[in-house]
Amino acid sequence: MQKGEQTKTTGCLCFSRQSKSEFPKTFKKSNKILKKYTKNNSDISDDAILEVMIRLYISDNKTKAIEMLQRCRINPNFQMNLIRNDLEYYIPQLINFMVFHQQLQDDRLIEFIIKASSIDFFFAHLVYFQLKSLSKIISPNNKVEFKIVQQFVKEFEDKMTMNYQGNLLIAAQLLKIHLEDSFQDDVLVKSIMLSNKKDKQEQAVYQGSLRIKSWKQNEIVQTYGTDNWIDYIKDKNLQDFLVTKHEEIELQDYISIFQNKEDNNLQEDYAFQSNINFWNDITTISEELSKHQKKTEQLHQFLNKINQNLPAAVYVPFVKNSVRNYAILNIVSKESRVFSTKMRSPYSLTLEIFRPEIEGHHNEQQKLDTQISKPIKINMIKSQSISQSQIIMQNQSNINIQLQRTFSIADAEISFHNEFQTMKLNDTKMVGSYENNNGIGQFYRNRLESNKNESDIDISSEEMVDQQQIKQTNQQLAFSLESQNPQTQNELQNSKMDSSTLNSRVSYLQNGKGVILTEDEYLQIKKTIFGENSISQQERIKKSSPFQKLKSWQLVHLIIKTGDNLKQEQFALQLICQFDQIFKKEGLPLQLRYYEVLSLGPDCGMIEMIKNATTIDSLQKNLQTKYTQFSDFSDFFRSFFRDNIEQALQNYVQSLVAYGLVCYFLQVKDRHNGNILLDDQGHLIHIDFGFFLSIAPGKGMEFEGKVPFKLLSDYIKVLGGVKGYLFQDHFRKLFYKGFKACQKHQKEILLLVEMMYTGHGTTLPCFAKGELALKELEDRFNPRVASDAELFVYVQGLINKSLDNWRARWYDKFQYFAQGIFY
Repeated sequence: MQKGEQTKTTGCLCFSRQSKSEFPKTFKKSNKILKKYTKNNSDISDDAILEVMIRLYISDNKTKAIEMLQRCRINPNFQMNLIRNDLEYYIPQLINFMVFHQQLQDDRLIEFIIKASSIDFFFAHLVYFQLKSLSKIISPNNKVEFKIVQQFVKEFEDKMTMNYQGNLLIAAQLLKIHLEDSFQDDVLVKSIMLSNKKDKQEQAVYQGSLRIKSWKQNEIVQTYGTDNWIDYIKDKNLQDFLVTKHEEIELQDYISIFQNKEDNNLQEDYAFQSNINFWNDITTISEELSKHQKKTEQLHQFLNKINQNLPAAVYVPFVKNSVRNYAILNIVSKESRVFSTKMRSPYSLTLEIFRPEIEGHHNEQQKLDTQISKPIKINMIKSQSISQSQIIMQNQSNINIQLQRTFSIADAEISFHNEFQTMKLNDTKMVGSYENNNGIGQFYRNRLESNKNESDIDISSEEMVDQQQIKQTNQQLAFSLESQNPQTQNELQNSKMDSSTLNSRVSYLQNGKGVILTEDEYLQIKKTIFGENSISQQERIKKSSPFQKLKSWQLVHLIIKTGDNLKQEQFALQLICQFDQIFKKEGLPLQLRYYEVLSLGPDCGMIEMIKNATTIDSLQKNLQTKYTQFSDFSDFFRSFFRDNIEQALQNYVQSLVAYGLVCYFLQVKDRHNGNILLDDQGHLIHIDFGFFLSIAPGKGMEFEGKVPFKLLSDYIKVLGGVKGYLFQDHFRKLFYKGFKACQKHQKEILLLVEMMYTGHGTTLPCFAKGELALKELEDRFNPRVASDAELFVYVQGLINKSLDNWRARWYDKFQYFAQGIFY
């Protein structure tokens, strides 16, 4: 930091003169770690948000970096196939920097965060949850409270509460007022606004809609989902009481069921807290269930009580599938299941949701999505045509945008110093204590009792990989690549997987292979293994819902967890999302089914549930106990997907390659069959990322330690074995092209990891190795090879080393004897 700038502001102090032990070393090393990415003061375009983030982390001139942030897009673009290039995506890195690097001392960055949060309530809520998650670091043997962060969270909440007071925070209102002039000229938006005037409703503000009362009080809406519902509807015909107009639904703020009446009265008309109160109640339920014996019964009672306050202006803060643009109507309590352990009671949650703005404009949904995807930027506030939202913001309370501090910079400095002295999460004892983390695989398993007395099943010699054959094939492939001319090598790099070629080579999987199933057998196996199909479930629930006539009605499925630090899981899924974007940018047919995770507090959060999928563990249990007509996993795959084998194989190999690359680069461990799913379309999907980069389960017996990634012969046999065309021609070549793509865009992964490490290095177990973890990650992207041909040989070597690696096999056996997880 330049001396002149330091005297002018109360900016970042973590690189000024401090004693060596005052702050974690990772903060001080951020300049050294990230400096290699600077571009000698070259101009950065507004959409190069990652470059702006680098400037923020390492630039001496923070004012310039924050000015760049003001030109960056805040909100996601729902029309970009989830290619994320918005500040909301980087909220973990932004808050990481503001808290751990600057100890909440730079008023300029705080002012930017407040401004962005003041014009986009989605951004504000995500900032709140991220701050709250960092306010306390909880591990099995240690708990550290960051009192200054907790104080800042309270001040931020108060600030946003005043800012949004009197509004209903639902996405529909983003379509009515926009900071850009062109938006207000839109014909569709004008028609929406005119229809509202017919109902004598005031024009909505940008930050949300003005609080209104619906013209009709619908008794069935009030009763649905509560304990009184069954008695209420038993003598009535549901079809006579359906909600046919969305105006009949009164969306108001959600009132917590766990707060006393006095607190709720104090929070009346505090819109910003509505969504916070709802999710606080949802996570509190998980904690309360641990106190009860009949957990499922108690869960349903809690959820029915919440339904008394629904529908409400609350939403699921996920981006994918535009789910956050929907308001929550009801919790389908009977669909919820508790998966309790001695200490925790995670549970599944099924929500009915709808999207108000498309009810009257269902045929215009594409236009509506276009409008809601228009960029929101801080510098738009300076536009001469001030929006109504800004006028209301100024008139409501004339609040200064800057947060009024209740703590001094000196207090913050002393507090962080004292609290970090107590933190020893990188200690070896602390790393080991994370090994009993309960995964989410239990939510996907068929809950059959495993037979622990069964004798171990030996792998026959026919199933094991012929290593000599691998070496010979590898040499042939390498020679073939080396002898090709440059044009042919370039085609190999850039070509996509040819579906027609794939389809022409799979006849051996259809003729005389697998079991021919009748339609009834197929449907019964599908229901037993994959559970009720999501579409069937949706139709079943819809028939019993008074909201069934709403055009935008749908279900969303979540997992609620408490007692676990989900910040690392959220970080892992951000990285996997980035890998997925890399594959999309390069046009590679690699499929990652990443799911969204959001940490809602220091030890609680929500996880998107993947439907129509089962764990390989659960599948193997069924194959070995109930469906013994299938000889193995490969035989089941060929039989079950017989009628659509080409597409199923394509999905299988593309997801197998994609997750293989992710698991190699990030060194994802704990890859037993309880953490790998198969869906009813043939995709393999990995879940539960509690061990990656630095840590692996084992406490000294790290079975997976030297395995590049899990690739057992059971998986390859589906492709015809190691000698099969699908494995040799498609898997190997696609893995190489995917490796090249990741290598080309490695900066996108390295930066996310390095930025998080320079702050979170003392709080996340995945950074237990310190800077060595960063070096090893970069080394994996950059093997010491001199040509593409050598790289091809190197990549094939990784595949060969992973194939049926005895360490991976023994880890599966260990999990079988320790936890009954089949392999």
